[in-house]
Amino acid sequence: MIKSIITGIKGRLSDIYTVSRNKHLKNDRLSKAKKYFQPKQEHQLPLTEAQKADIIAYWKPYADVSSELNWFAFYNRFCEDKGSLKYYIPDSVFYTDIDMFYTDVRRSYELDDKNLYDLFFGDVRRPVTVARKCNGALMDKDYHPLTIDQAIKLCQEAGQVIYKPTRNSQGGKGIFFYDATSGSLDELKSRMDGHYDFIIQEVVSQHECLNKIHDKSVNTVRIMTFYYQDKVHLLSSVLRMGRDGARVDNASSGGIFCGINNDGTLKAHAHDTKGNTWTQHPQGTVFKGYEIVGYDKCCELVKSLAGRFCTTSKLLSWDLAIGADGEPVVIEVNMTFGQVDFHQMCNGPMFGELTGEVLSQVFATRG
Repeated sequence: MIKSIITGIKGRLSDIYTVSRNKHLKNDRLSKAKKYFQPKQEHQLPLTEAQKADIIAYWKPYADVSSELNWFAFYNRFCEDKGSLKYYIPDSVFYTDIDMFYTDVRRSYELDDKNLYDLFFGDVRRPVTVARKCNGALMDKDYHPLTIDQAIKLCQEAGQVIYKPTRNSQGGKGIFFYDATSGSLDELKSRMDGHYDFIIQEVVSQHECLNKIHDKSVNTVRIMTFYYQDKVHLLSSVLRMGRDGARVDNASSGGIFCGINNDGTLKAHAHDTKGNTWTQHPQGTVFKGYEIVGYDKCCELVKSLAGRFCTTSKLLSWDLAIGADGEPVVIEVNMTFGQVDFHQMCNGPMFGELTGEVLSQVFATRG
């Protein structure tokens, strides 16, 4: 009897701890969403009273979105079918409710480490690793110890490499390019001596179709997958592109993004995070109908890989380069907090026909 009571108390304390932890995580995410993902008023298209009423009525069984109408006003700028506006997911709702429902957030933070990718994707084409630092230990591509002089020599032999922090490098933060013929060896050494873990890789040679758009950056295909009802759904795909000579394609670093049709061609308009719109890349390429060679292979690949992380997250955001031969190259997989706004700006409501089912599942426990 006493043992049963103790077991029950432990279970209850565990439940209280879990609720408290999740509440803390949710509040932290909400704080980040408000800080980094708030649409500016000048980027919004004001809602009509009829639109407001339609949105609030649709969401009423799930959540009170009356304080999130600024997000619907933002997406109103990009929504061609105004009747579908209510199906858009406010970014704050996505990060604090939907993503947390389908993701083990704490586990995702542990596994979302670029130094683990060579273990996760040993059978998948990846950028070639030159050197890495794991928990302060300098290693080669096979996780064998290195001295800093040996690591420098490997970088020089590779010719052109990219240095990336293995965590929290959203938006291209902390990325550094080194060219053995003209780069700063002191800067490379300084970064290797730094506190943060990193990975150094050879720069990917991308397909000519992407070079034609912008050859200074590796332009990547971002695909969001959703493992739902024993099937991997491809929710949305965009092409992320650098511009004006930038070395990275991240939207937060000035890059632009364009939706990809199911046949692998680009949609008519690209956007940036400020809401500006282009029909052609600043360097000249017209977007509408432009073919992304190897896109079909990218889709096949992420569908085959999504199940590997199902115990951690059912919502994954994949970044893939396309090699010179048209084959996909896995650059990164975001297991949580995958950016949703550029998907909806380019391609419409995130979950499409699944929206009602998803919201019902996520908010099922609410009154």
